Amino acid sequence: MKASTLHTTTVAGLLICLVVGCNSRSTVDQVLTPVYMDFGDLFVKENTIQLDNSVLLGSSWSLSVNSKGELLVLDTQSQGAYLFSPDGALVWTKVITDCNPEANFGFGAQASFLDDTHIAVLNNKGAIVLGRNGECVQAITDGDLATNTWGLCSHRDTIFAMPRHIGDNAFIRAYSSDFSLIDQFSLPAPKFQMRASIMLTDPGSAMRCFNDDVWWVYSESFDATPRLTGAGQSRFMPDFFVKRTRDYPESALMDMEMMHKAEAEATRMRGIFALDNETRITVYNSIDSSNEGLGKGVVIANHSDRFPAVSTWFEKFPEAVENGRLYIMNDPEDEPSEEVLNPTIIRYRFIPPLGD
Repeated sequence: MKASTLHTTTVAGLLICLVVGCNSRSTVDQVLTPVYMDFGDLFVKENTIQLDNSVLLGSSWSLSVNSKGELLVLDTQSQGAYLFSPDGALVWTKVITDCNPEANFGFGAQASFLDDTHIAVLNNKGAIVLGRNGECVQAITDGDLATNTWGLCSHRDTIFAMPRHIGDNAFIRAYSSDFSLIDQFSLPAPKFQMRASIMLTDPGSAMRCFNDDVWWVYSESFDATPRLTGAGQSRFMPDFFVKRTRDYPESALMDMEMMHKAEAEATRMRGIFALDNETRITVYNSIDSSNEGLGKGVVIANHSDRFPAVSTWFEKFPEAVENGRLYIMNDPEDEPSEEVLNPTIIRYRFIPPLGD
């Protein structure tokens, strides 16, 4: 990357600061424009993972990955959690009713690696915690965890929960390792509150934990925000980001066509992922550069400034992001078969851009 390009980006960021205002005591309020790079210059295909067919997944499932590259699948149809090795071999299976007979998966079911040996699975009663071998460590009954959690991650032995219901008096909740509530951190109200109550980020992707802090997003955000002010990090607004200018109307007559039209006029934040402990990826639905439809834009930013922030376009949204890699589901038509098989996942490795 040319030095002149980086200089232009920095100058653009400073001009934005003159317009929106920047706090000289912390760079967290600086809004910079990331440099655009092609996907192929940032990611290389590493391999294709065929998930073990000894258990067949339903049509509704989600994927999480830990730092070892192990894959955790939460299948809401079978009410099960499945751990696969990095190459796709089944390691263990756990039905959540084995830990809590009253538990089941509803809207917003999520699973999160708290570390490489413990997993939290959110359900309609609260959460269950699974150990390294899939054993039930704890079953927690908690209404906020069950109905008001849209992201969960672990930072310095504390578990943080991002609320689903966003408005006045919303808080990030902090729990001890046994899920006892120990603190809460106030969140600003969203600008577009009607929309925020309906159009959320993807389940589980409203929050991620990094070495420096816990970062969160709303669906109307242009970038993630650290939990604590003065974290000393710049934020980035890609050139494809289109700001929302109006809220949803407070009317019972609003239909799906009206919602789709409103969504097509501005960018929606899909969520935040941790590429590693100090690198965030923010994923958007965005109007493409020709304004002809929705694209899949992302921004990649390193919290230690090891490389300049960049933006790019994805053909498909990643199923998971972790340990310096993207996990993107392969198109079924690319591997025609008469057998019923689990999906294959393509693993891409991130290549940090050069800063000169």
